[in-house]
Amino acid sequence: MNLFYKFSAALTAAALAAALLLSAIFFSFQRRTVTAAQLERLDAMARATAGVLREADLAGDPLMAIDHLSGLCSSRPELASCELDIGRGLRAVKPRARTAAAPGRILPREVKGGKYSARLNFSAAVLEAELNAALAGVYRDLAAAFLGAASVAALLGLALAWSLTRRLKRLAAEAAAIGEGRFGVKTDATGADEVAELARAFNAMSERLLELETVKKNFTASVTHELRSPLGVIETYAALLLKEGDRFRPEDISVFRRIKENAGRLANFVTAMLDLAKIERGKMDLHPALEDPLALTADAVDFFKPKAAEKNIRLKARLDGSGRVLLDRELMTHVLTNLVSNAVKFTPQGGRVTVRAAASADKFRVEVEDTGPGLRPGESENIFSPYSQGSAAHGQGGTGLGLALARSIVELHKGTIGCGSAPGGGALFWFEIPA
Repeated sequence: MNLFYKFSAALTAAALAAALLLSAIFFSFQRRTVTAAQLERLDAMARATAGVLREADLAGDPLMAIDHLSGLCSSRPELASCELDIGRGLRAVKPRARTAAAPGRILPREVKGGKYSARLNFSAAVLEAELNAALAGVYRDLAAAFLGAASVAALLGLALAWSLTRRLKRLAAEAAAIGEGRFGVKTDATGADEVAELARAFNAMSERLLELETVKKNFTASVTHELRSPLGVIETYAALLLKEGDRFRPEDISVFRRIKENAGRLANFVTAMLDLAKIERGKMDLHPALEDPLALTADAVDFFKPKAAEKNIRLKARLDGSGRVLLDRELMTHVLTNLVSNAVKFTPQGGRVTVRAAASADKFRVEVEDTGPGLRPGESENIFSPYSQGSAAHGQGGTGLGLALARSIVELHKGTIGCGSAPGGGALFWFEIPA
């Protein structure tokens, strides 16, 4: 269960618990009020009876007292029976209009007025029924109010949970963006609660990371730019020495060849770093023009056919569609050659590499499928990161910048790139750009 539902349930439960507690307190107060009203009514009856007894005593007329009690028992259902003592002990008074039923549990009340005394026997069952009838209406009203409060509490809980989790989700999305290397993103830090404090701390961290990333990119660009010239000089002089091979011993020629190869490899690495730094800093110049993407794909495949033939690899291109696409020819050629070169490099002897390209009115898509060792689970998520290589690259050389540069170029063209396992084994790399 995510935080939204947990927070909504917690707020709703708290509101319902508070409403239930208030309802119980109110119900208890109402019960006390009704009970107090009943007792007050019984006391009033007792006081009225005491007054009649005093008048009957003063008048010397016991019939007045008998008549009052008889009428009282007849008109008051809560009175189970009445008893009168006029000096001969308590005697039951017969009601006028009804026959006294079995009283059950009674609540006697002694009344005295002058020489006369009486006992009023109230029925506990009738009083309890009267109390329950009075509280039934209160219970119905409280139940309706509780249901209304529950609905309002649920709506408020959902609203408050949405307000809080919406900010947390936005913060999580921007944290994920920083995790992907998009430093400098900021989130809404308005408010005075703990989430706002977290957002302000996040913004400060993001700004600091952007500063550090900018320093790193500028440093990388400066270093790689300064390295290109001396590496070019080393490679050139090594090539000149190899041209004059008759002047040197064979072991010297071998050393010169290694110098030239390593200087060239390092120069390619530096060039890739510099290009990647330019793209990341937004300094890479894009020169788009209407090009035939299928022709570019065919040229890239033809370029690697001799190398594929050396390993007895069947390299085929399957082209579909027609049309021209707005793209940078040099940069897109780099992407195509990188994908095809990797496929040929990692495909074993006698394997197969298939390049499928399709151009339509809305997009250009390329798929490069090989029969090599493929990708392990989870490798496709990081293989396009700088300096990251798949498990199949161990012992094969490489810098881990080729695919990162390819992704940056494709994204410069507003496209997407990805990879996965091929249906028949091996790896499948693809990219597409909008037309």
